[in-house]
Amino acid sequence: MIWKKISVSIPNNFDQEIISDVFMKIGANGTELVDDDDQSVCTKINSYFDEDSYKPELKNDLISEISRLSDFGFDVSNITVSESDVDDNTWVNEWKQYYHPVHISRYLTVVPNWVDYQPKFSDEHLIVMDPGKSFGTGTHPTTYSCMQALEMILGDADSLYDVGTGSGILSIQARQLGVSKIKAFDLDPEAVEAAKLNLQLNEGCQDIEVYENSLLDGVTGRVDVIVANILADVIMQFIPDIDEHLNSNGFVVLSGIINEKESLITAEMKKHGFTVLEAFHLKGWSTLICKRVKDAELQDGAILR
Repeated sequence: MIWKKISVSIPNNFDQEIISDVFMKIGANGTELVDDDDQSVCTKINSYFDEDSYKPELKNDLISEISRLSDFGFDVSNITVSESDVDDNTWVNEWKQYYHPVHISRYLTVVPNWVDYQPKFSDEHLIVMDPGKSFGTGTHPTTYSCMQALEMILGDADSLYDVGTGSGILSIQARQLGVSKIKAFDLDPEAVEAAKLNLQLNEGCQDIEVYENSLLDGVTGRVDVIVANILADVIMQFIPDIDEHLNSNGFVVLSGIINEKESLITAEMKKHGFTVLEAFHLKGWSTLICKRVKDAELQDGAILR
């Protein structure tokens, strides 16, 4: 099958989430964000359309919607839109142009499954990934900082919910770092299948359960850690459900938040009895480590377990 790939290149000071929202407005099912070799461009936002869903006017619709952003004070003069064909047989090669081993920390490296990577340290954990068509491979700032935050707080955690799992990378990391009971959720059936495939690539992760589910709707039980790397507007929807699913002294890690919306998330978490212990900021994105106010006060705000 031939896919149409529409790409939007943005300056490094432009909000990526706005372009993702514009893609959704014209009918895209999802987007991928890829760092670009051009130093004047922070990111390319791509979306793919199959033969049935692609229409020639889609590109023009996208350009028109981006142009309208100037009515709201956004400078769109340096944004460019391009279009290309991608065959199913060459999709993996598209990814290989951008995907390489990523050192998340001294102890954690994400490795594409086609690379023969040799650990540099005896205690280095490897997460093997086939990125396929799913977001969350460790190269994006939201995933990168989310993984660093998890490394800080997992400690002796025994259970975790991964909300909006995407590629499954955060569940794999949690298992690598000792979490025994993990459930992952995603609304996108393609993401669920991608996560299951990636779990099979990593020793000791095959028993992690992945469900097609909207956030924590219908989920019962409590865990030590809840992690969600999804858009801020979606995070706002499930914040009211966090408390009833979190064990005493539990941690919440929230990522996928553009800096401008961090205060909204912080305020909403406060309304539900949570405080932000630490905030990571990377390339315009925020990742928050949160805890119940009462638990944080008992530990004088300590982050590590």
